[in-house]
Amino acid sequence: MNSHTQHTDPFKDREAVENLALPFARIFHDSQEAIMVTDRYSKIVSVNPAFVSITGYEQSEVIGQKPSMLKSDFQDSDYYINMWASIHKDGKWQGEIWNRRKNGEIYPEWLSISSVKDENGELINYVGMFSDITNRKNTISKLRLHAQVFSNASEGIMITDKQLKILSVNQAFTLMTGYSEQEAIGHTPRLLHSGLQNQLFYVKMWEKIHAYGFWQGEIWNKRKTGELYPEWLSITTLRDENGFITNYIGMFTDITERKQSEENLKYLAHFDKLTGLPNRTLLSELVHEASAKATKTNRKLAVFFIDLDRFKMVNDSLGHNMGDKLLKQVAERLTSVVRKDDIVSRLGGDEFIIVLQDLQDPEEATLIANHLIASIKKPFWVEDNELYINASIGICMYPTHGGDFGTLIKNADLAMYQAKIQNGGYQIFNESIINTFLRKLDLENELRWAISKKQLTLHYQPQISVETGQMEGMEALIRWNHPTLGAVSPGEFIPIAEETGSIMEIGKWVLKEVCSQINSWLSSSYVVPPIAVNLSARQFMAPDLASTIRNIVTQSNVDPHYIVIEITESSSMNDIESVLPILHEFKSFGFQIAIDDFGKGYSALGYMKQFPIDILKIDKSFVRELTSDSRSVVITKAIIDMSHGMNLRVIAEGVETEEQLECLRGMNCDIVQGYLKDRPMSSEQLEMRYLRE
Repeated sequence: MNSHTQHTDPFKDREAVENLALPFARIFHDSQEAIMVTDRYSKIVSVNPAFVSITGYEQSEVIGQKPSMLKSDFQDSDYYINMWASIHKDGKWQGEIWNRRKNGEIYPEWLSISSVKDENGELINYVGMFSDITNRKNTISKLRLHAQVFSNASEGIMITDKQLKILSVNQAFTLMTGYSEQEAIGHTPRLLHSGLQNQLFYVKMWEKIHAYGFWQGEIWNKRKTGELYPEWLSITTLRDENGFITNYIGMFTDITERKQSEENLKYLAHFDKLTGLPNRTLLSELVHEASAKATKTNRKLAVFFIDLDRFKMVNDSLGHNMGDKLLKQVAERLTSVVRKDDIVSRLGGDEFIIVLQDLQDPEEATLIANHLIASIKKPFWVEDNELYINASIGICMYPTHGGDFGTLIKNADLAMYQAKIQNGGYQIFNESIINTFLRKLDLENELRWAISKKQLTLHYQPQISVETGQMEGMEALIRWNHPTLGAVSPGEFIPIAEETGSIMEIGKWVLKEVCSQINSWLSSSYVVPPIAVNLSARQFMAPDLASTIRNIVTQSNVDPHYIVIEITESSSMNDIESVLPILHEFKSFGFQIAIDDFGKGYSALGYMKQFPIDILKIDKSFVRELTSDSRSVVITKAIIDMSHGMNLRVIAEGVETEEQLECLRGMNCDIVQGYLKDRPMSSEQLEMRYLRE
């Protein structure tokens, strides 16, 4: 052997290999991607920590196993056939695959598989590397969602760079402005400027954007067609992680319809829809301005309260449509008689107010009043009908008869009623009319003591079944007998009680008396039907109304099913949002609920299904006209059918003739109440006539 032949040191070769393998081992261990090495038979021989972290399997659990232990069954067999075909052909494969963790959770991963061969080309291993792409998939989904929101949003959206150059717009932007994305990109938002806002507007707008990163408000812009339109615009600043501005986002809504609605509402809030005249709200403002001017110039105002005589007959006989056309002609005629600076207003119905300005003497007012009456007496032609009406006018002077709008209207109203009593014409407010006030004051004062002095009593009016003729219920009606004033009509003192607030105590007294009467009749072994107790609109203003009524009934040991809470249609419709919860409370306590005077003027049929009612009472005005007005027949039948469709019982009020009863019977009305059957009577009389053991 040649002494110069070099021999290799096997220990040094092993060291060199180990030194070379060390970096690869470090990479294998520290890689954020999971690495799985199998032998040529696909049995796992090694995995790295990332594999353990992603799959949940420890190395000891997978060594010797096959990768199929991770299969989720999300992919079908063809998927794997194609995958291995690619590996055998090209020595590698990569793609998205869904696998299963140790805890059973299925997750997406991005997997690459490579085959490893020795120097002779023989397959020795497979290496699989994969990363969990759950977060990336979620991010992509969110981006798609955001893109859909951007594209499909109903608001116009515009994204600009920090120099305000438009980068992107959505479909709503194009629909509202008329500019396509291609037409808008590269321009600034000045493309839309209408010129209606001055430079100061934009200076202040950008001051807020720079200070707070946000601005919103109403602005007028211009469409591609040149049309100006209002929009509600919000501008938001976007910043990067270092706080530097990167973009601005503008979002806007076309508020043309809303603005038009606001203008319509503003008009309706101040003008009568039928005649176009100022309504009560605007009249109040105009009278305030006119009275201030009159005081300053030392002149007088005259306020006319005008009520049309015989209008109701026209309205009832020819229909509301004809009545409305007549009212429009009356408005035109009144306006033509007065001077340019005078004010003509419609309060509602057939009531008008005229304010004469710049008067020196009341005689000027009476002269114009005579002209107005003469003008109204002339025939009106409405759809080939020659119609004749008259007018009653109450007159009061500012400042002699009142210093504010409410007083002037009230005094003119009183004077008008005095004129009406005298069969038309005009009446100037005077001291004798004050007697009306004095009586009202007397009633107010005496009403405060009516309960304690035991001047109030209850009468009961029976409610009779149309089918059987038996009493199905009754209504408790209050009566006031004063030792000096005599019998005071409920129609006179109830409004006063509501105005002064004494209706609250009166209402409690009525309910206590009814409960006491029920107990008395029950103790005598009488069969007692439900008794209706009326609640006024004023009583609904009490926050504890429902609990107060429940407590009275509970403390009286009366079962709530004996009580029917009766409310007028007008009081229930005035403030539906606050009345509904109270009615539901009544219902939950076990009371029955009835709507009184239905059809009298509100008839909000759409709301009726919201009310937890049991009984609907048809207003007597319809019943009165059943035999004389075909429209009343149609309306009454419709109300009854609607009520039955809602499983409500129907009571017809004010039935006074057999003809009315027969008509109601033919409509399948359930119950009638009125003088035909019986008048309201004392408890003793009702007991003798109707109650049975």
